[in-house]
Amino acid sequence: MKKFIISSLLIAGVFLAGCDSTNKSAENETKKITVHFTEPAELLTLDTTQEEDFTSFNAQNQVLEGLYQLNDKDETIPAVAEELPEISEDKLTYTIKLRKDAKWSNGDTVTANDFLYAWRRAVTPETAPSYASLFVATIKNADEIYQGKLKPTELGVEAPDDYTIRIHLIKPIPYFTSLLTFETFFPINQAFAEKQGSDYGTSSQTTIYNGPFVLEGWEQNSDTWQYVKNSKYWDKKNVHVDEIQTTVVKSTSTAVNLYQTDELDRVVLDGEFSKQYKNDPDFQNQNDTKMGYLRFNQGTNKLLNNVQLRKALSLAIDRETFVKNVLGDGSIAATGFVPQNFVQNPKTGEDFRKESGTQQTFDKEAARKALDSAKKELNQSDFTLVYLTKDTDTDKKTAEYLASQIAEVLPEVTLEITTLPSNNVQERYLSGDYDIAFGQWMPDFKDAITFLDMFASTSGLNHVNYKSTDYDHLIQAAVSTDAADEEKRWSDLIEAEHVLLGEDYVIAPIYQQQTALLQKKKITGVVKHSFGSPYSFKYIRVDKTE
Repeated sequence: MKKFIISSLLIAGVFLAGCDSTNKSAENETKKITVHFTEPAELLTLDTTQEEDFTSFNAQNQVLEGLYQLNDKDETIPAVAEELPEISEDKLTYTIKLRKDAKWSNGDTVTANDFLYAWRRAVTPETAPSYASLFVATIKNADEIYQGKLKPTELGVEAPDDYTIRIHLIKPIPYFTSLLTFETFFPINQAFAEKQGSDYGTSSQTTIYNGPFVLEGWEQNSDTWQYVKNSKYWDKKNVHVDEIQTTVVKSTSTAVNLYQTDELDRVVLDGEFSKQYKNDPDFQNQNDTKMGYLRFNQGTNKLLNNVQLRKALSLAIDRETFVKNVLGDGSIAATGFVPQNFVQNPKTGEDFRKESGTQQTFDKEAARKALDSAKKELNQSDFTLVYLTKDTDTDKKTAEYLASQIAEVLPEVTLEITTLPSNNVQERYLSGDYDIAFGQWMPDFKDAITFLDMFASTSGLNHVNYKSTDYDHLIQAAVSTDAADEEKRWSDLIEAEHVLLGEDYVIAPIYQQQTALLQKKKITGVVKHSFGSPYSFKYIRVDKTE
């Protein structure tokens, strides 16, 4: 992997002249509106049927576009679609008209077939992503195709003509239109993708774009790339920046130094930096629904198959001290997995988090008692577990704190921290080569099920290998038998979270993230979303008078 060395980047000209207001660049560059952002981890893929990391989600949302998009209020608005869908009286059929001026970056028109191809690809067993579950739970025949019982062409989606898509659902789904803003539902140009073969989405040159920007200068493991305004984009008149230079910076101190020398326009803060800059005029604090949590691998021959060991680890963590002293960015100590201020009881309006209550909290005595039970059940006096984490500043500090905290409360438990780049962490996590892995989850759509159904035994996202008949029954009831009964469905989800966290200790939620950052006053319009992709850069503006 390339190292991030400030001097070499400057020599190479990655940071274009113009980011320093006093720098007089060449005349042709002064007219170019460029901003300079950072990412904490590498971009892994531009293939919308392969992504599982936040950097990939973020990048895809800037360079690709689905039928709908989210505005700055997280409302679903038309994108490639001309208008919101026409929904049948039984709420099972959605008919969507496509705009005829939507183009790919090579000039091809975006057609209904591009969506059919992408969606069939997303449920075909050989190419299906973990997010195939979004199709399986919503669209007719998706489950049967995913299980190899039907052909992909039998997916409940049809194209009567090039500019019409008709979708047949398995049941009424109130949030389905907002689900169509999610990246896995984005189109793929079939001719281009098939020409690239296995290279599709692995570099900026082997990807084609239909979003506000195109990507340039990226290959897998690159630590720099550029979002460049897409001249073929149907709404280009509302895109007001020419280029967004992006650099992977894993050290907060390095990012802050670059910000202070005007080489970055926006940086996310953590720990002492959040405290140090909280009174700075450029400081912002954003509400977030992203949850940070520990994932316990219950795979074959894993110690964490034992529920008492998982319980001991979960209850040994002082989350309040962690968010205050380690993160220091306003993040909230987690008491459950569904975040605060996200979804409310459809009848009473009570927030899910408040109604579900505290599922896990710091309890030394209960942690010790659970560990004693685990020692007896496993006939083992001490435990060494591999803790897998990314090599960013925040992830490393999190791992160090949690390992130290657990060792203090449970001296018989040792966490061996394995720190790797994002792509290597992802490979090991998906292959099950870990005991504990730190993860983050941001909701795909505005419903509690997006946090809970990934742990169903049949979910493609269930990489912790959890299997529970009781839990599966609750999730299945919420998505099928009780789907039309809002109160009963709500009760199913409340109970499911309790089984997941308060009985089986499948994961250990640590915090609900709140984002502390510095952003130049001249930059406005960076839209932060509470579900789906983290950000939209389409609406960014730069005030040249600042």
